[in-house]
Amino acid sequence: MRTTTGWQSLDPETNALTRVTIERRDLRPDDIAVRIDYCGVCHSDLHRIHGMLGEKDLVPGHEATGVVTAVGSGVNGFAVGERVAIGTIIDSCGECAMCLAGQENYCYNRPTTTYGGTDRVDGTPTKGAYSREYVLREKFAFHLPDGLDPAAASPLMCAGVSVWEPMRAAGVGRGTRVAIAGLGGSGTSR
Repeated sequence: MRTTTGWQSLDPETNALTRVTIERRDLRPDDIAVRIDYCGVCHSDLHRIHGMLGEKDLVPGHEATGVVTAVGSGVNGFAVGERVAIGTIIDSCGECAMCLAGQENYCYNRPTTTYGGTDRVDGTPTKGAYSREYVLREKFAFHLPDGLDPAAASPLMCAGVSVWEPMRAAGVGRGTRVAIAGLGGSGTSR
């Protein structure tokens, strides 16, 4: 096991997070280890640390950016030193119709979330990116484009994707005006 620093919710009555030592799994052949540099604060993190789903002692954080520090023996899409982004899903069954269609967020066998989930291989609880290091399957990491500020990019991995993906599916493009009910207006696509 690998150890790292994390920030864990130990008291559901407050928003306070406590610095703790947490364990990350050793790299599997298709894993990468990422040094977390930035992690957004999502409103769902606040709900979850207050026990919305009955959980306790969470390490939250599901929208992060960082740098690859190690790769598993079978990784070919990432190299040490590359900038990456991590979103809300870190694994899925990879076999159901939704996974095969690239819609792992609708995995019939339930996607594995960045935190508050269960590792598909060893059954341990997933702990989020409010930590110094994160380990995940390379398939669920994303290259961070040059020129994109990593601090500004981390919230795109949740709120940004939540708006972008349905607009993409609906064929929204340049010049299309849209409004997102409940999330505010997105304005004009450019």
